[in-house]
Amino acid sequence: MVISKFDSNENPKWEPDALAEVCFIKRTMAAKNGYRPHYKVNGNYLTTTHHWFIENGTALPNIPTLAFIKFITPEAYPNCLSVGDVLEVGEGHIFIGYSTIKELYNDELRVIS
Repeated sequence: MVISKFDSNENPKWEPDALAEVCFIKRTMAAKNGYRPHYKVNGNYLTTTHHWFIENGTALPNIPTLAFIKFITPEAYPNCLSVGDVLEVGEGHIFIGYSTIKELYNDELRVIS
């Protein structure tokens, strides 16, 4: 499924780095637009992200949801992502779910082949 960046009516004030399907399996409450968990990238490097949920601005627990993702300081971990990568998502030291990269917009993050 190919989605153009920001097809929704309300657009965030930033450009996304990726489109991902996220699933929060250990959250008890819905996450809303602006949610900022950390992702494990490039091995064990943790980085903060910013989410924009496409369907209705929320992601319910245990339901895969498409979201635009903005990675914080991607220049610190270049060339580490590919479409299809599955990344761990966490809050503090707790694993809360996973995110599968569907589209990658930031070429700086793309694995060089």
